[in-house]
Amino acid sequence: MRSIGIDIGSMYTKYCVMVDGVVDQLFVERTPVRQSEYFKQKLLMWELKYPNCKIVSCGYGKQNVKAFKNVSELTALAVGLHYQFPSISIALDIGGQDTKLIRETEGKLNDFFVNDKCASGSGQFLANVLNILGIRFEDINLAHYTDKTYIKLSSVCAVFAQSEIVELMANDVAPERIVLATIHQILVQASSLLKKCKQGGVIALSGGLTQIQGIGEIASDIFNKTVTIPDNPHHLSAIGCAMIATEL
Repeated sequence: MRSIGIDIGSMYTKYCVMVDGVVDQLFVERTPVRQSEYFKQKLLMWELKYPNCKIVSCGYGKQNVKAFKNVSELTALAVGLHYQFPSISIALDIGGQDTKLIRETEGKLNDFFVNDKCASGSGQFLANVLNILGIRFEDINLAHYTDKTYIKLSSVCAVFAQSEIVELMANDVAPERIVLATIHQILVQASSLLKKCKQGGVIALSGGLTQIQGIGEIASDIFNKTVTIPDNPHHLSAIGCAMIATEL
């Protein structure tokens, strides 16, 4: 039996196709603008390609997918984490618009916290800075940065922090150090959520920022905790949705 999980994020939509409870395909695309019509056509295509497949969706645009079931992204993340990394129960997910911390047991969501700061604690802040610097996301490699003395941004507001970025550029600070300062700011914001979680242990990092090489080591340094990146961390919620679909 085939099942499909869809995680509609603010910037990217992630898909997981499972066959008999095993991941068969993972893919990602930019989140469409006219979502209702787009996903209507997408589901018609899948019904032809995968007859009788079951579909579960989560994320910002989940209501635009006429799936078998729409679930919370937090619920899907808990299921996906347990599927990919059953030995770890805590996940920190840094998305385009927010950052979430969840704690699960056997795939069941126990607790969660969501950042209450502005966009300087999310992936969109990094996207804006990269656009200013003219750097592509896929070209970032933190493992190449030997100087780990972070430039600390003073503002928790993305608008004012971005002004600090412009000032750093005017002072001829190297673009690589500005990128590092931006990522440091995002992770520092995320660390406030970890303080709310009483349970210790290894932290699984998920979300789009996990695609940056070397981010796990820097996160471990900032959090002062062991951080690991599970397989397919960008797709954990989509995998969770597909797993939930197999049980329908």
